[in-house]
Amino acid sequence: MAPSSSDGSGEQPATEADTPRTAVPDDPKVGVYLGNEEALLPWESWFGRPVDYYSFDVPTSGWDMYLVDNMPFETPIEPIASEREIAVTVKMFPPDETTLGAVAAGDHTDRHREFARSLIDHGMADATVRIAHEMNGRWSFDGAVGRPERFVQAWRQVVEAMNAAGGAAFDYVWSPHVGRVDMNPRDAYPGDEWVDQIGLTVYDRYQQYYPSECGGPCVRELREENWNRLVNQEFGLEDWAAFAREHDKPLVFPEYGVVARNWNGVGGGDNPMFFERFAEWIGTNEDLVAWHNVWCFVAGPHFVGPDQLHVSGEYQPLSDASQTFRTLFSGE
Repeated sequence: MAPSSSDGSGEQPATEADTPRTAVPDDPKVGVYLGNEEALLPWESWFGRPVDYYSFDVPTSGWDMYLVDNMPFETPIEPIASEREIAVTVKMFPPDETTLGAVAAGDHTDRHREFARSLIDHGMADATVRIAHEMNGRWSFDGAVGRPERFVQAWRQVVEAMNAAGGAAFDYVWSPHVGRVDMNPRDAYPGDEWVDQIGLTVYDRYQQYYPSECGGPCVRELREENWNRLVNQEFGLEDWAAFAREHDKPLVFPEYGVVARNWNGVGGGDNPMFFERFAEWIGTNEDLVAWHNVWCFVAGPHFVGPDQLHVSGEYQPLSDASQTFRTLFSGE
């Protein structure tokens, strides 16, 4: 686990003995992000079993939203956390209130310790925390593009502050977007002692995806081509598998999935092949992959699940991909 030091708070930091390192299970665990806690039980009923992980993200509208009591859960999070592992996605700061430089300087360690304390007090002391995800993309306001050293310093400040909350037993996920995107993501790696798991965001999308006139064989060929790109590109799946092995870390997928065709014109659509190839790939890396969390916001372009839970009028259901996901990962 990440190191920590006394900060005068009176709380003792978690130690490595308190929080053993994540072990890779025989079968990777399965999680889901829905963006609506009321949808979890019907989604699990469709899936055929409870998920191993439930995922949520922390709102970024202000520091007050970093406290569990202020988060907009549709149903209380404690019963969910009592029966499942929790994966939390959190940005290092709310963008309207401060800067990455201020976090790197240690100006907000009290805020990050309060965030950790809030998780602990609500039964999530051992949550898996994905900090500052997709830092290699310019879209990430707390990202590392053009400032990797500052990013690393800020990451370490956040982890140290969170570990200073008494009872903390968090695992920390460092999670770039697959591919180079806008920088060499390894330049922003905080170091082995600060990271417990290597994570990736992976979606079935591509700027060169099939044109509207592309028929069945053409679609299949380009979907296969895109999967091979995800695996073999620079900083693709194979590169990150090697990196995780080199650093003796589990590889996890906190955010991945299929994408509706009309999402910015780059989605792969209702593509069961994506999940088939993904299952094959993690099967060949079963010593390494610890868990994967399908990202299927009920109102978004990535939804996987029963059509009646998909509340979007903009994006078509991804029914074939959903069925394939369930068949592959539910353990039926």
